[in-house]
Amino acid sequence: MKKITLFLLLLFTINLSAQSVSILGGSSFNSIAEAITAATPGDVILVSGIHTESITIEKNITLRGSDPTTDIIQASSSPLADGSGTNVINVIRAVDTDVLSVTIENLGIRHGNASSSQNGGGINVDKITGLLTLKNLIVENNFTAKNGGGISLAGSNVDIIQCTIKNNLSSLDGGAIIAAPNNASGINNVINLKQSLIDSNTGRNGGGIYINGNPDFGNDFLIEFIVENTTISNNFAASSSSGNGGGAIFSASRPWTADNSIGNITLKLIHATVFSNSHASLLKSGLQFGTAKVTNFGAYNSIIVSTDAVATKAINFANTNLISIVNCIMGGLNAAPTFNSSDNNQTGKTATYAGLSGEFSNEGGNTSVLAISESSTADDFCTATTTGITLPSIDQRGYDREGIPDAGAYEFGGTLSADSQMVVPNVKVYPNPASELVYIDGVNQIDSIEVYSVLGVLEKIISGKNFLDISDLSSGVYLLIIKNNSSSITKRLIVK
Repeated sequence: MKKITLFLLLLFTINLSAQSVSILGGSSFNSIAEAITAATPGDVILVSGIHTESITIEKNITLRGSDPTTDIIQASSSPLADGSGTNVINVIRAVDTDVLSVTIENLGIRHGNASSSQNGGGINVDKITGLLTLKNLIVENNFTAKNGGGISLAGSNVDIIQCTIKNNLSSLDGGAIIAAPNNASGINNVINLKQSLIDSNTGRNGGGIYINGNPDFGNDFLIEFIVENTTISNNFAASSSSGNGGGAIFSASRPWTADNSIGNITLKLIHATVFSNSHASLLKSGLQFGTAKVTNFGAYNSIIVSTDAVATKAINFANTNLISIVNCIMGGLNAAPTFNSSDNNQTGKTATYAGLSGEFSNEGGNTSVLAISESSTADDFCTATTTGITLPSIDQRGYDREGIPDAGAYEFGGTLSADSQMVVPNVKVYPNPASELVYIDGVNQIDSIEVYSVLGVLEKIISGKNFLDISDLSSGVYLLIIKNNSSSITKRLIVK
């Protein structure tokens, strides 16, 4: 399988920037768009550095950086919010019969400035009937004059994993994400949002997330949206107090049964932390559901609170078809059902009561977390048995949960999972720059280390060691692909 490689390099010795785009061992290109055009299905495009362009993906490819804080695709050099530009990435089918599976990972996506004709300021996705995987992305400072400030998902199956989606703005709905089925895709949609952070986004309704079952357009397909090990915080629904609201999430389901009791949207929160979201109406500040279009809703092992004001409602249960609520600490509620005492739920609680300070921290993993305090209520809280769902064995960071699980996305005292060692930023290459021996720290049982030159030539492979001798390499910048079982991580190395 070919791999197409895109590098933006800072040379250590003279601070000279050299940029190249190449198929491993083959031709060079001037842009990501050119590399995509040259790619064939199954290719991997490696992106390094900051690239200002808007791209479209219509092929089964992987677009991969090594670090989303340095490897960035942007629509413009600075953030704008006037709808005069375009979004950053479009993922679409070339023809309606195509079944696409696309992966975008380890990249920053920013400065989209989409017009009123474009959904998705950062990423726009339409009718991906295979699977789109978005992994370890930082989607920030994007704008659209339409829907989905950060990401728009229409008629697509999507996994969003270890992503930070923050400071995005939509003139209409879905500050961070809007998701909707699409009759033209011909499928029911499943969206998995895992180990991610949705923070400080703004949209008219659904400040964080807007799930649109297209209730006014007769959509015939289902959408299942699962939020797992994810923090949704500080998002704002900007509509007036009479608007739909949903500072955290707004779900507009379409009736799916003859008596309108069950809708086409299913929303599940599993080990989620929902904190301090807002709207002009305190009743609609957290999770809000569309009038008379019933969303199927369940929550498990989660913290769903405002700050320390229970008058700001964390969940408005009106217009829900309740699946189950188990092991949840919840703030102020509206239209709450009668909870079974054996399900271990607490209501009318504050963030402080749950153990949240409201301060973000980096505790390992690819996304910042709202850590709980030791011996707080959320610590070892989840004692009731859940049925009908599979609980994750790890937390938002990819750390193993221990003993009795904690409520929310963060596990106090969790230990680094062996299965997650390749996706955490604690993996270090040192010394860097170097001239002789280089060591890899933070990964157990390394299977191999592949060393590629700037032109994409494989220089050497080291097996079963956490160090490599680079004394035979010329000065310059190299790419290390560190493999462990089925996982891999990419790091840059400067040889001096």
